[in-house]
Amino acid sequence: MPSSFEEFKRLLDESVGLIEASSVSSLKPNESENIGVPDNIETIVDTNSLLVRCEQACQKHSSRKPTIRIIHHLACSGGTLISKCMSAMPNVFLLSEVHPYSDLALGREKPKYSPSDIVSLSKYASVPNQKTLAKKIFKQSIDAVFEHVHESGGHLVLRDHTHSDFNVSEKLPQKSVVSQILSESYDVKSILTIRNPIDAYASLVKNNWVHFSPKSFEEYCRRFLVLVSQFSDDEIFLYEDFTAKPHNEMMKMTEKLNLPYDESFDILYPIFRVTGDSGRSSNIIGPRSRRQLDEAYQNEIKMSESFPKISAKFGFN
Repeated sequence: MPSSFEEFKRLLDESVGLIEASSVSSLKPNESENIGVPDNIETIVDTNSLLVRCEQACQKHSSRKPTIRIIHHLACSGGTLISKCMSAMPNVFLLSEVHPYSDLALGREKPKYSPSDIVSLSKYASVPNQKTLAKKIFKQSIDAVFEHVHESGGHLVLRDHTHSDFNVSEKLPQKSVVSQILSESYDVKSILTIRNPIDAYASLVKNNWVHFSPKSFEEYCRRFLVLVSQFSDDEIFLYEDFTAKPHNEMMKMTEKLNLPYDESFDILYPIFRVTGDSGRSSNIIGPRSRRQLDEAYQNEIKMSESFPKISAKFGFN
């Protein structure tokens, strides 16, 4: 099946040929005969019609949305490691943990010094309709970075702060807030990386990052199910699979996001800096042993109604 560009080229070549033919048809009869052009050239497909079709093809091509890539994952699920590895791909530039509305980084007792963070500063200043302003600033900022990276021949990847959407608010969104905002102007390509909830929630508790209520394993799993339901199976990648076969899984992820792949990422990734780097102390990518679980947590796991559904779908245990 020919690509849209090949089809456009075919139409353009056909139009140019007919324009030349129509100009020949205006010659005198004897001149037309000398170059072998038939007298009934007017019966050929109308040249103007083909030109219109070519113009429409040009307009369709120019109006196509640019592609932007987004990686989603919950906190303590291995997303930092995967994001670093993605950053190591050729000409890829990753913005880490973006979100227009999250206030988790704001100073609780007093405002933090953040001179370039206009969204946070507008919150401190109690600007009216601040959320509307935050969305506008966020979108304009992403547009500016996207254009700059694109003009440099690079690929912009956003690491969504999925935790702010699914592990903070009482009301869970039907779609990532970042994806909602950007899908108006971009063709959004997304992947979701997940980790066994038993390990992810244990790490969340250890780091004191449980921002939802009730603070329970079951509630975490309930929210987890809402998140994964918003992605197709081929958009979801397991952290456990990645640590077991990093090259195989990273190749699949870059292919899904239509990004270049470089097998040396496992050597280069430690030099890239991203936020949220609080877990691994070693640069070797590989499976890790599970932390010892106390009896109370083991009972929570046994009592959970949602975890068996997750386990059945993804093979977690």
